[in-house]
Amino acid sequence: MATVLAHESELRFELGGPAYRLMQRVGLIVGEGPSVGRRIVAFLLITWVPLLVFSLLEGRALGATPRGAFLLDFATYARFFLAVPLLFAAEIVVAPRLRNAGLQLVHANFVRPEDLPAFEAAIARTRRRREAFLPELIMLGIALVGARFTFEQLAAGSSVASWNSLALAGGKGLSLTGLWYHWIAVPILQFFALRMLWRLVIWTLFLREVARLNLNTVATHPDRAGGLAFLGAAHVSIAIFPFALSCILSGAIGFQIYFEGASIKGFELLLAVFVVLSELVCLGPLLMFSPLLARTRRTGLLKYSTLSGTYNRDFEGKWLKGESGPGEPLLGSADIQSLADLGNSYRMAEEMTAFPFGRKQVVQIAIIAALPCVPLVFLVFPMGEVLRLLAGAIL
Repeated sequence: MATVLAHESELRFELGGPAYRLMQRVGLIVGEGPSVGRRIVAFLLITWVPLLVFSLLEGRALGATPRGAFLLDFATYARFFLAVPLLFAAEIVVAPRLRNAGLQLVHANFVRPEDLPAFEAAIARTRRRREAFLPELIMLGIALVGARFTFEQLAAGSSVASWNSLALAGGKGLSLTGLWYHWIAVPILQFFALRMLWRLVIWTLFLREVARLNLNTVATHPDRAGGLAFLGAAHVSIAIFPFALSCILSGAIGFQIYFEGASIKGFELLLAVFVVLSELVCLGPLLMFSPLLARTRRTGLLKYSTLSGTYNRDFEGKWLKGESGPGEPLLGSADIQSLADLGNSYRMAEEMTAFPFGRKQVVQIAIIAALPCVPLVFLVFPMGEVLRLLAGAIL
């Protein structure tokens, strides 16, 4: 236990890595803290502020068409003022919960003493992956290449001339706004999104190694998940990641509905797929524990079935067939209570699931992922009509 506690800092997913060290060197991160506020301000100064200045100089701040106007692009505000700040904030929201969940496996004695060396080795590999230089270099390359593929294009279904196009009107030259957007602003955003995704991959690899251990799960645990339901509760915090992406997607769809007369029905499939993918990102890694939990349930049912059969036969022999000692009173006997307790234990094992999460977590993640799309309702229906519908539903 003491050795594992000594490695606790190695499970701190918000710290470490080449980008983290670089931000420390340039003063964006002070000490060993996340410095979320400083990073958000620096990000806006590097991305949104230059875009505003260049768009004003090139006449793209309020263009002739809504799509050509930088200041009318809903997705731009969602991307730079919501998405990336949320990604930075996720480091102090998600990382501590995942770390505590990982260490809870030891604190709650799920990791058997003979498996502690393997658990410590998994923590050490987690640290090496977090500090590796090559993955973040690859992410930077992907961010630069993928800067042309944004949520606006995904929602629109095609590339449309806009304020962030690379060429000036009439093809007279290159646009500083477009160049800064595609080669500076979006790559930085996508890099931090990929970096967050990589941290989730590292956590998933850690869970895969832990799931292979002979964890001391209990079929009759009250959480109906062998005692591992705390993992599902911790994973709800990961929904901040799809929430951030949903803000961008909602902004892009809202732009088309408000300015271009698009119908929200044309985006129903896209939104449904997004919610499903959000569930897979947040809860999919926990499915690696399903074989272990299914085995725990089968073993628990077999053991409690055998124990219940033996106890029930002895109970019947003692109290129904007259094999009890002479003069032993039934009133006040603990045998009946023990029989009831044994039955409850069997039912708890029978109700155990093979998933370390429940319907509550699934619904919570779906709501969080879809929440940024709620304002779209007010673009489709007038406010008065929405209030009348709500009043009718309540009254």
